[in-house]
Amino acid sequence: MEWYWISSERLRLLLGNSLLCLWRKRGRLGGMKKALEEPTLVPASPDPEDKEETEWYNQWPEHPPELREVCEEYAREVEKLALKLMGLIALSLGLPENRFSSYFKDQTTSVRLNHYPACPSPQLALGVGRHKDGGALTVLAQDDVGGLEVRRKTDGAWIRVKPTPNAYIINVGDIIQVWTNEKYQSVEHRVMVNSEKERFSIPYFLNPSHYTIIKPLEELIHEQNLAKYRPYSWGKFMTNRKLSNFKKLNVENIQIHHFRSPDMGEVDPAFIQDPDHWPKFFIIEGEGIPLIDLSPIISPDSITDPKAIEGVVREIGSACKGWGFFQVINHGVQLDKLRNIEAAARKFFALPLEEKRKIRRDEKSVLGYFDCERTKNVRDWKEVFDLTVEEPTLVPASPDPEDKEETEWHNRWPEYPPEFREACEEYAQEIEKLAMRLMGLIALSLGLPENRFSRYFKDQTTSITLNYYPPCPSPQLALGVGPHKDGGALTVLAQDEVGGLEVKRKTDGEWIRVKPTPNAYVINVGDGLQVWSNDIYHSVEHRAMVNSEKERFSIAYSLKPSHYTLIKPLEELISEENPAKYRPYNWGKFLTHRKLTNFKKLNVENIQIHHFRL
Repeated sequence: MEWYWISSERLRLLLGNSLLCLWRKRGRLGGMKKALEEPTLVPASPDPEDKEETEWYNQWPEHPPELREVCEEYAREVEKLALKLMGLIALSLGLPENRFSSYFKDQTTSVRLNHYPACPSPQLALGVGRHKDGGALTVLAQDDVGGLEVRRKTDGAWIRVKPTPNAYIINVGDIIQVWTNEKYQSVEHRVMVNSEKERFSIPYFLNPSHYTIIKPLEELIHEQNLAKYRPYSWGKFMTNRKLSNFKKLNVENIQIHHFRSPDMGEVDPAFIQDPDHWPKFFIIEGEGIPLIDLSPIISPDSITDPKAIEGVVREIGSACKGWGFFQVINHGVQLDKLRNIEAAARKFFALPLEEKRKIRRDEKSVLGYFDCERTKNVRDWKEVFDLTVEEPTLVPASPDPEDKEETEWHNRWPEYPPEFREACEEYAQEIEKLAMRLMGLIALSLGLPENRFSRYFKDQTTSITLNYYPPCPSPQLALGVGPHKDGGALTVLAQDEVGGLEVKRKTDGEWIRVKPTPNAYVINVGDGLQVWSNDIYHSVEHRAMVNSEKERFSIAYSLKPSHYTLIKPLEELISEENPAKYRPYNWGKFLTHRKLTNFKKLNVENIQIHHFRL
């Protein structure tokens, strides 16, 4: 390989006593013999909420006239070396040679020409204070004077890097440290000055595109070597760093240690969510989530006064369309039935683990106790007890479309507490009345007869899940239930006063905490209703948070149709102008497919209604 070297004399000619930063952008990789392209696209500010971009342009002096050409030619030469080195680093990690190439498509790479004048008090000043480079890789040319010092990892001593003729000094940047999950580490270094000689150096900082999300590579993390950093935007990181060049900050400049993953305490790696799903450190309370008073339709007067339900129907229709979630009060459910099942659930989950596991569900017996629930292939921080409303519940024997066999699901009941079964069955009867009444109101809100959905629930597969969320030592890493949408028709949820349910707001994607309302039920549209309404109403993503101090309980009633129901957009809601958005699918096959993911981690996405979208 040929090395390109600029002598000290040449640098003196170019620089005089100046310091110049050259930012450059290339359209693609591969050592193209093409003039340097400008501008470089970067975020307008380091503010995470600011989505605007801006352009950085090079500024060139009039003298010396050859400076621009020399810089551009040099940058092209060193780019070849830098990318070759990145390929070798990838190979050293057991990765394909081109593993890093995609990150440098619209690179923000820079070249800096450094001039260090002779200093009258070198014992007091530094040419560059101790620091680590924030980018991926640095390729440094230093003259024969020298001055670079590196902090040795083994003992922390500062080691002078003696100049070697025609050699380049290469150092790992912060980005490689994060990409390799600390297999390779960025090291502190500094530049010394002297009182007799000026000094010159040329660092080439290989930086990725501004839109690159920096995080440990998936190939290098596993259960024994968890990700040590949460993702961050390189562009935002870089623009934040730039601010410190022009003003003194009262806080530490941004560093990669600010993105280190928090201590995982006693959390099993299987519970760790993708960093994209980690909770924020602030909560947006969901005051905007509709609270609907059902007393007009519960009171005897509503029977003879049709107008009594018109307002409720409008409110429900608006909530289904705008949020996919709402709360109901004065719903007619006997509160003693709720209190009974809550008390029974608390007693059951307080039992020793070996006692609860006597009725632990598995692939053959899918109902009962379970402590390894998964949502989208990640363990949920909770224990559950599942039961179905119909005893037994008829379902397909397998999700295979060609398999026509049926099987029965039977509830499994614990010996203790003795009142457990009765409390569950009485509660189910109460909530079924509310759920079917709500389906009637939803039908009316769509301009359909009140009983339009009734036929689908003749042999329902409706279930109740009792959820117990123990305190979590690292609530910033795990979730009680990961982000998901409910696959059934409608969910009626009772949550305790601790709370933790969050809904993804449709308008902006923000996670909104559903503040517990005494004696209220939280209602949400399921996937089945989304398809039936042909996307007039939407099922919305939601999740359950955990905390490190308090246990939490909730009871989810999931209204589901008979297994032989074919889910498809209702004929009354489709037309030439609004054709069906989904092809039909068998609910029973959908349900049994979903059940499989509770017992094993899949290598593919769990079945979703978007798989049936036309």
